[in-house]
Amino acid sequence: MESSGVRTLGVTWGRLSCASVRLQGDMMKVLGTLLRLFLNWTIINRFFEKWGAGKPLVREGVTPLDQMLDDAAAAGKPLRVMWVAAHPDDESFLGSVLAKASLKCKGPLHLVVLTHGEGGETGKLPEVEEKGLAEVRRSELDEVVKLYNATLSIRRYFNASLPTDSFPYRHDLAAMWAKDGDPATYIANEIRAFRPDVVLTFSPKYGATGHPEHQLASRFTTQAIRMAADANSELEGEPHTVQHTYYMLAKYWLLRIGQMKPDPLPYTETFDLRQPCVDGRRCVDVMADNTRPHRTQNNDMALMRTVNQVFYKQYLHKCDPFTEMEDPYEEWNVRGMG
Repeated sequence: MESSGVRTLGVTWGRLSCASVRLQGDMMKVLGTLLRLFLNWTIINRFFEKWGAGKPLVREGVTPLDQMLDDAAAAGKPLRVMWVAAHPDDESFLGSVLAKASLKCKGPLHLVVLTHGEGGETGKLPEVEEKGLAEVRRSELDEVVKLYNATLSIRRYFNASLPTDSFPYRHDLAAMWAKDGDPATYIANEIRAFRPDVVLTFSPKYGATGHPEHQLASRFTTQAIRMAADANSELEGEPHTVQHTYYMLAKYWLLRIGQMKPDPLPYTETFDLRQPCVDGRRCVDVMADNTRPHRTQNNDMALMRTVNQVFYKQYLHKCDPFTEMEDPYEEWNVRGMG
C-alpha cells in the first residue's frame, strides 16, 4: 500500500505532466499558426514562385480560362466544363476552378471518374468493412458532386493498391483498363453527350503527384477529345469539338522542399485561387470545404486543405489535343510515383 506522501507526489507529478502536455500542444498550435502566416505571406510566395513554377510558356492573344469564365457568365452563356480524373477525390486538385465554373458562374459541370479508388486508404472507418472501400468512396464522391452542383459519370477500372512502390507499370495499367472497355471510347461518349466547352484533366507526363493513373486519365482524355470530334468514329451521338483543353499542374515551391517533382510541362496561365466565389467564401475555401466528405482519405484531404490555403495561384497548361499527343500505351518502366 502507498504512503500518503507517495500518493501526493504521484498526483502532483501527474498534474505537472498533464500541464506539460497541454503546454506542448499549445506551443505546437502557435508554431503551426506562425508557420501558416509565414507561408501565406504573399511576398514569400512570390519570392520562391519561380523556383517551383519556372518560366511560363507565353501564348499571345489567348484569353485565360479565369477571364473566359467571367466573360461567358456575364454574357449569360456560362461555359460547360468537364473534369476527367482517375480517382474519387481527384477533383480536389482543381476544386477552386470547378467551384468558380459551377457555383459562381452557374455553368454546367460534369465529372468523369475512371475508378472507385478501392486501392486507397480506408480511413479505418467501420462502414468500409461493411460495404467495401469502393462503395464507400463512391458514396463520398456523390456527396461532393452535390456540393459542386455537378453531374457524375464513374467507371470501375482497376485501381492499383498501396503501397505506391507496388504499382504496375503505367503501360501495364493501360492494358488492364482496356480489357474492361476502351477508356478513350468511354470518355469520348461522355464528351459527345455532355458537349463541353472546356475539358480539364491532369498533365500526361507527371499528373500532379507522379501517379501513373493520373497520367493515364490525361492521355486517354486527349485521345477521347480527338475521337469525339471525328465524324468517322463509331461513337454514340453527334461529333463534338472541345474548344479548350487544360492540364492542371502542380508547380509549387513547397513541393520541391518535400522532395516532390513539379509537373515538367510549362504553365501557360494561372487561376486566382483567392478570388471571391460564393457565400462569402473564396474559391480556395470552397475547395477546402468540399474535401470533407472524403472521410476515408482524410489524411490526404487534411493536407490538401492546409497546402492550398498557402498558395494563391493554380497553374494551368492550355494544350492542343490534336497536336500534343501522348500515347497511353507508351512503355514507361518506372514503378510507383514517378
